[in-house]
Amino acid sequence: MVGALRTQATACAALGSHMYGELFTALADDYEDGGRTYAILAGRSDRPVHDAVPLRLAGAIHRVVLEGLEPRLARHYPSMGGSPGEDFTADFIGYMKDHIGSIELGLGQQVQTNEVGRSVVHLVLSHWLTTLDIAEFDFLEVGASAGLNLNFDKFYACFGQLRMGSQQSPLRFMGDWFGNAPDVPRIGATIRRRRGTDISPIDVRNHDDATRLLSFIWPDQKARFERTQFAIDIAQEHPPSVDSASADTWITQQLQRERDCATVVFHSIVWQYLGKEIQQRFKDTMSQFGESATKKTPLIWARMEPSGPVADVRVTVWNGKKKPTEHRLAEVGYHGQNFTWL
Repeated sequence: MVGALRTQATACAALGSHMYGELFTALADDYEDGGRTYAILAGRSDRPVHDAVPLRLAGAIHRVVLEGLEPRLARHYPSMGGSPGEDFTADFIGYMKDHIGSIELGLGQQVQTNEVGRSVVHLVLSHWLTTLDIAEFDFLEVGASAGLNLNFDKFYACFGQLRMGSQQSPLRFMGDWFGNAPDVPRIGATIRRRRGTDISPIDVRNHDDATRLLSFIWPDQKARFERTQFAIDIAQEHPPSVDSASADTWITQQLQRERDCATVVFHSIVWQYLGKEIQQRFKDTMSQFGESATKKTPLIWARMEPSGPVADVRVTVWNGKKKPTEHRLAEVGYHGQNFTWL
């Protein structure tokens, strides 16, 4: 558990959250000293890194703050208009005792961030599809969380002369999101049908679920917080369809339906959480239905998954040829930043 707390501290600091970097360092020290952190987390998990126990704890307290239940801590939280003071970590540890019920609830729930910055990938892919003579497509997303990214065409991104998505959108990704200009057509393919799955989906039309989603965003990353709030507002007006199902059974059910246009299957930073058996069944299903794909009804498997310090965007295309074609299109930061076309 100490290792998980210190690893999370390093990761947060490296990704720009000095507030959480300092918090998790202090929690690790308190745990080693047998303090309140030890009393709460000891024996909590055999795989604390995999289960993201530190983020569950921090998210539980952030949620208390967002709900207005802890004004003494809110003064430290930029997400509530505050600023971390020198006594932030001591206050966090001290006030945990007042919110044990909320912490117990939070430690029992999976971390869900639904990072909408990754929609940059969705938008660029929709334009790249036209190089395959695809004018419209159905979109299926695995690990969709609250389904915020299913509304990607209602967001806006631009670089130079390339305009993607809705120019009226309040959620905007401007030139500083890109390392270079994506070499894709200026006209993108149109999404016709969209649906997602998640093992534990969130419904942002429910206030408690929306607050839970926001609670997992690191509070000193205000731009991420605001982007997610914009995406939640859009999702409340255009509710995404997200099923509660395992990735392997769900994708089989979806691909069994009659397909009369291109189908794009997508996932981002999900693969390692599926487990080897589900991964293999998923791959077998994609290959099976890929064999029956045609030029009119191609099957495209696009994924944004870890590749060292960044993620890469890989695509497999089945379109009636003897073998599928493989493409490595881009590298991108885990939150969607620094999109670099290859």
